[in-house]
Amino acid sequence: MKIENLSKRFGKKVVFDDYTTEILDNKINYLVGPSGSGKTTLLRILSGLDKDFNGSIDSNLQKISIVFQEPRLFPNLTIEENIRIVSESEDSIDEILKIVELENDAKLLPKELSGGMKMRVALARALFYDGDIFIMDEPFSALDDELKERMIPKIFKLLKNKTILIVSHDLNEVKKYGEHIIEIN
Repeated sequence: MKIENLSKRFGKKVVFDDYTTEILDNKINYLVGPSGSGKTTLLRILSGLDKDFNGSIDSNLQKISIVFQEPRLFPNLTIEENIRIVSESEDSIDEILKIVELENDAKLLPKELSGGMKMRVALARALFYDGDIFIMDEPFSALDDELKERMIPKIFKLLKNKTILIVSHDLNEVKKYGEHIIEIN
């Protein structure tokens, strides 16, 4: 995916001015930079949620799986229902629930979950949707280090040969898993 001559502003605040970069297909791409540098704005543009920009995005990826900074769960749906809502597939979600370590919690409602559990439901939902590209905004930030160490390799194994774009402030995570690092200043 190529991003060329991207310009974006909010009123008088310029976020991007003629910005060009590339997201490598079938790789784990990490997007890093200081707070307020435009990382989330770039994700919103790439996902089609923000169309008010100039420049071009050249991509053949059509189906986008997204994990936002906030889990955005439906409060009246169980974990299983929150995952299944993105697809009419009858495929089992058992493997995905095991990967995010929620296999015994499928019938719980969001109000019964911790912040980290809610984020794992959001991750599971993106995995179940099975996009061509996975766009994730700090998906592991609510997880403790031990859980990250167990879960991240399983997620990346499941997503082998998929295009992944992750925003993270965890430089250890970026160094350990990033195959391509994009810096925004």
